[in-house]
Amino acid sequence: MPLSARRLVLIAAACILVGILAGRFLFEGLILAAAGIAVLAVALSYGPGSRWFSPVTWVVCVAGTLWTAATAGYWMSVSAAADAAQEVPAVASTLFYIGVGGLVIMAGGVVTAAVLRTLGVRRISSAGG
Repeated sequence: MPLSARRLVLIAAACILVGILAGRFLFEGLILAAAGIAVLAVALSYGPGSRWFSPVTWVVCVAGTLWTAATAGYWMSVSAAADAAQEVPAVASTLFYIGVGGLVIMAGGVVTAAVLRTLGVRRISSAGG
């Protein structure tokens, strides 16, 4: 794992931990935890070689940003509706499904990157030996 990806893992772990602890008292802490999960996914989707930020990493980065933004928008709209004792707005379900789509794409990107790294290592080891 490249040094930059290791640093991202440390930052993500701190964001997740602080977000979960702060989430008990402030809602924004849960958004920080979601952002930490997205950063962790970016770190785990590194590519082989010296240029670790691969095209799959870019897809995971965009999907993680989309997921974090949709999660924040969803929970803020639900919280605002609950505070005002009103119905949940129609945009909340749209944000929910956008968030689920971003999460699925992000998870698929991490799995794809892991498979591509494994196949690359096997290809190199079989050519060398």
